[in-house]
Amino acid sequence: MRYPAKQTTQWLKLVLGSLILFFIAALMLFNPASLITSQQAKNDALIAESMAYHVGVSAYLYGYPIIEMTSQMHNETHLVEEDQAVYAPVNKLYRLSHLINPKTAGNLRAPNSDTLYFHGWYDITEEPLIIHTPDTKGRYFTIAITNLYAEVVHIGRRTTGTKERLFALVSPTWSGTLPDNVTPIITETSKGWLLGRMLVTGSEDFAQANSLMEQIWLKPLAKFNGQQGDKAVEKIKADKHDFKGSLSFFAEFNRTLKTLPLRAGEAALLAQFDEIGVGPNVTFDADLLTPPQRKGLEHAIKDAEDIIQASLQRTIKSTNGWMISKDIGVYGYHYMHRASVVKGGYGNLPEESLYPAAVFDENGNLLNGSDRFRVHFNPEQLPPVDGFWSLSAYKLEDAQFEPNSIDRYSIGNLTKGLTYNELGGLTLDLQHEMPADTTTNWLPIPKGHFMLVMRLYEPQQKALNNQWIPPSIERL
Repeated sequence: MRYPAKQTTQWLKLVLGSLILFFIAALMLFNPASLITSQQAKNDALIAESMAYHVGVSAYLYGYPIIEMTSQMHNETHLVEEDQAVYAPVNKLYRLSHLINPKTAGNLRAPNSDTLYFHGWYDITEEPLIIHTPDTKGRYFTIAITNLYAEVVHIGRRTTGTKERLFALVSPTWSGTLPDNVTPIITETSKGWLLGRMLVTGSEDFAQANSLMEQIWLKPLAKFNGQQGDKAVEKIKADKHDFKGSLSFFAEFNRTLKTLPLRAGEAALLAQFDEIGVGPNVTFDADLLTPPQRKGLEHAIKDAEDIIQASLQRTIKSTNGWMISKDIGVYGYHYMHRASVVKGGYGNLPEESLYPAAVFDENGNLLNGSDRFRVHFNPEQLPPVDGFWSLSAYKLEDAQFEPNSIDRYSIGNLTKGLTYNELGGLTLDLQHEMPADTTTNWLPIPKGHFMLVMRLYEPQQKALNNQWIPPSIERL
């Protein structure tokens, strides 16, 4: 059926008219400003989340040692648990009058069993803190002074000798006069940790070593009179601090940063921290975070924790199966490395002590106590030290000692009765079960996977410049 031309023209006019009215209505409803605003909101959210994440990872890595140390400071200077292993108020020392064993390690990670430990937390915000050390008559001792950036200086036999001395921890901002016989030690942060070690050469030496350790004491300058004074300890109860893994980390980080001096070369980095609300020139408030900011920071926390753990587990180049890290105690801008060292335990400067460590045998297999091992030192391979050396074995999963039948947790040149061969070489027997013949040179090892740590106290230069490397660990 065909329509007349006139009807077709009218129909087309009607359809076109309807289309024109539809487009006019659509244009009237279209709001460019609304579209722009919507896109802007998406852009803002993307930027906020991305910046919170990327800068947040850096801030978490940077702040990890600061928060780890301030949390531990709070938890060890307050009574936070019923069965607390370590407690001493600020500017007081806690002394362990016994060598470390599986029952007494406490918070120490991969502890030594060669020295008595003493430690405490200092706060010199108001005034210097006097440290007294006795005349040890050549006996090895050291005190590692660790600031909140986990960087270390030492007093002790290697650096200041063994005569009776008085020192003062001094804040960079303090102005005043010290007594003439007091040596100042300027610390970068007003709070930090003191970790001391006093050599014990055997069971018959405990009384003398303990007596010398008791003569190391702390006293604020205003109370200093040349004497140790009252040893009474005030008991201060508080809730335990643990900020890692949550947004409370950034709140504590923000509060603590405000108290710390600006370090050279870090102004731009801290300005980025300000941009996401965690830097020293702003005040962090988790309740004021936008959803994108919160999402970015929570993602940053998770990934930063994973990065620190991965860095801690990452093995370094080894020789003869031994890994020797000398990048400890001073970190510069290497924030990831600094965080991983702190997670694994604080360290001395390499000039004070070196820690060759091994988790594999000479063939690259994980060390396991189901096998027997041997470490043989030719005379020229014996560890080169001005102090002493030892070897310890730890469970791989937690870096702690495992109980053994002879209660021996280290072996070294000060071990009584070691047997050397006719040329002066030394063979150490490493196994879980007691040897059938003799225990003289036996170091008991854990039943499962384990790690070995050798300690060189006051290492000589050839150990520091890699001219000396420990011998291989031979699986028998």
